[in-house]
Amino acid sequence: MPEGQRGARIDKGRYPLLALFAVIAAGHLSLFPKVADLDGFYHIGHALAYLEGSVFDTSLPWATQSIIREYGADLWWGFHVILLPFAWIGGVEGGIRLAALALTGVFAGTFHWILRRHGVAGAGWWTALFLIAIPNLFLRYLMVRPHMLSLAASLALLSVLVRGRWWHAVVISALITWVHVSLFWMAPGIVGAYTLVRVSERLMQNKQMAALPTASVPVLAAIPAVALGTVLGWLLRPNPMATGALANVQIVRLFAEKSTEEPLLFAAELQPIPPMDLALTSWLFLACWLVACGLIVAFVWSGKFEKLEREERTLVACALIISVPFFLLTLVSARRAMMQWAAFGFLLFPLLWSLVAGDVRARLRPLLFVLLATHLVWGAWRHQLNVDLVAFQGDTMTGIAEYLEENADPEDVVWHAKWDNFGPLFARSRSVHYLGGMDPIFQFVHNPRRYWEYFYMSADVNVDYTCDAFPCAQGNVTDSWEALRQHFGARWVVVEPRRNPRLSLFLLNDPRFSLSHETQREALFEVLPPAGPGGEP
Repeated sequence: MPEGQRGARIDKGRYPLLALFAVIAAGHLSLFPKVADLDGFYHIGHALAYLEGSVFDTSLPWATQSIIREYGADLWWGFHVILLPFAWIGGVEGGIRLAALALTGVFAGTFHWILRRHGVAGAGWWTALFLIAIPNLFLRYLMVRPHMLSLAASLALLSVLVRGRWWHAVVISALITWVHVSLFWMAPGIVGAYTLVRVSERLMQNKQMAALPTASVPVLAAIPAVALGTVLGWLLRPNPMATGALANVQIVRLFAEKSTEEPLLFAAELQPIPPMDLALTSWLFLACWLVACGLIVAFVWSGKFEKLEREERTLVACALIISVPFFLLTLVSARRAMMQWAAFGFLLFPLLWSLVAGDVRARLRPLLFVLLATHLVWGAWRHQLNVDLVAFQGDTMTGIAEYLEENADPEDVVWHAKWDNFGPLFARSRSVHYLGGMDPIFQFVHNPRRYWEYFYMSADVNVDYTCDAFPCAQGNVTDSWEALRQHFGARWVVVEPRRNPRLSLFLLNDPRFSLSHETQREALFEVLPPAGPGGEP
């Protein structure tokens, strides 16, 4: 159906868009004065570093214990370039808030645009419902992270393969890799699912149907277009070879280390979610997705699936094939795959709903209304719980960073007890050096022995001594002061007493450390030099 005719079936009036804007605004207002996560500090900090220096200088000298410093590449370079105006206008906190609002808007706007171009009635309502379908994901939609753009582009790529031109696929595939090179595999995965569906359709159709024109990109054009775009997105950045090596660390080496029994300090999002937790946090979406999977089988069997236009049938089949693997990845590998599962899985709902008979829909509406009302109340409570327990204060590490700016020497190394402290410190003070941030795998690959020494103190396992191997009995034992001073070259130690009570108490009571500055949530200790040659203070 031509674009103009499909437009007659979509939103009428202002209410759907007002509802969508209200959901976005409510999400960000509910966070204030907090921010959704700490990664945003790192990303806005890197943008600020580019503003202070050169956007083509991708080195990270501030991360003394990270392989990112060795390679001198930036995995998220495209994303940091996009953040430049927000960093310039708003600084640290203001930049994060402005960027978060813009990213949510782009993400929701892309989803809304996709539904409209595929003729979905009530696209605004559906998009608003998509954002709040899983409360834990709603918080992630408020973050300053590259996944907001890479996921939006991935959805758009599937849409333009189904209804678009080959050069659209080139541009969008390039954007995915340029913004988020660690997800370079997303575009090839999508075109792989698209190829599988198109080939299956051709095998099942008669020759007369197969000969009919279609708005979809031909498979023989889609595959090279996506391959070209993916390579372009990788090459159109500084230091692409080193970037590729870092991507290998974050993907291949990360999953290799996760398969071991070693207790590495990975973020919770890199751990699988237990099935019961998934059911408790995503109960309505999970139930609807399972029903949608069953409806596809029933509609195909009954022939009702043919009522959808040819391109939309392809879209539904591709969305199903893509969402299933991400659902399994959520359960067995990393819970952050929930975003892809939810995004592609939700595409099924509005298209399948249009196939449900009018009298059936009328009978279902009261039940759906009750379910939606229950979900809204529960989802609002769950979101507020996430804001209270998961979100972070916007002024995190501000007092510590200001003290370091005034009192630390330019070459001083600041040892921070948690890897996620790096972002807030780096964003606010780039006059000193730190250990490393983002994924801990970069710290581990840089120097496993130093990583394990860091691990024992960071995890509050050992505080007066540490070890350079796991288990400790297989390595060398080192006094904590000596490890901090000699092995890490640290002059300062940053701890959060709430997260590291044992380490904080040790530093406070040991005369070789001096409490230099304290805020409501953080403490800064100075690692004192030896009292004399070969001695200790």
